[in-house]
Amino acid sequence: MCNLSKGVEEKGIEKGRQEGKRKCCRKMPMSNIKLISAEKESEEKIMFFRKSFIEAGESTINGSRGLHHFEHYNEWIKKVKECERPGNDILGVQATLYMAMRRIDNKIIGCIELRHTLSEDLKVLGGHVGFSVTPKERKKGYATEMLRQVMEKARSLGIPALMLTCDTENAASKRTIMKCGGVLEKVRSIQCHGEEKRCEYYWISLC
Repeated sequence: MCNLSKGVEEKGIEKGRQEGKRKCCRKMPMSNIKLISAEKESEEKIMFFRKSFIEAGESTINGSRGLHHFEHYNEWIKKVKECERPGNDILGVQATLYMAMRRIDNKIIGCIELRHTLSEDLKVLGGHVGFSVTPKERKKGYATEMLRQVMEKARSLGIPALMLTCDTENAASKRTIMKCGGVLEKVRSIQCHGEEKRCEYYWISLC
């Protein structure tokens, strides 16, 4: 697996600081959604959220801490809680998972995970943030709102910049990242689940 050097990481942070200020997303007067801790949401809503992806024929829910793999809520939430602990054996770094709840009807329309630091693996694939919006609620601006709110949470933790990775073919995620000030650092080929894929690396300044 490829690794990013410390020098490359620092260069990406600085580039994000300089260029991200010009491209920073505009603040919205009122958010249509709010982020809540995954463990504070009901089992029924979480599993209904999971079902929406499966029924749409999607096998992966990015930024969900592997919710697509779990048929039983208790097993999944145990994993989520374990990853909130620094130095855990699952991810290796502390991570907080949020569910995006729409204010008008309290429906869970997305999930987003903030990884507080980067492991060597996350520097190659994953970065600081992973997110998904349920299939029927896409193209409504929710992903951008979710990322904006997570940026504020990361800023409050003292994280200077966020690194996000994205498949070159994932146009929707690229638009979301760039709307929030993401600056493309590089594009490289990596190995993922035994297959080669092209991955883009973005930095968002929080300073």
